[in-house]
Amino acid sequence: MDSKSIPELLKRSLQSHMAEADLREDEETQDIIAKLSVLSDKVAAAKAKALEKRAQRLV
Repeated sequence: MDSKSIPELLKRSLQSHMAEADLREDEETQDIIAKLSVLSDKVAAAKAKALEKRAQRLV
């Protein structure tokens, strides 16, 4: 099971609210989504690095 990071969950929630017309898709929401995407990528990279270090310690 692949767990999602908090930034990814926030981004998906925001997109869901926009799809349901609870929020407008404007410049501000697009900026927030873009920033959450960057943060999500950074979290994924840090997680991968930590898992790699853990695997190296076990070998």
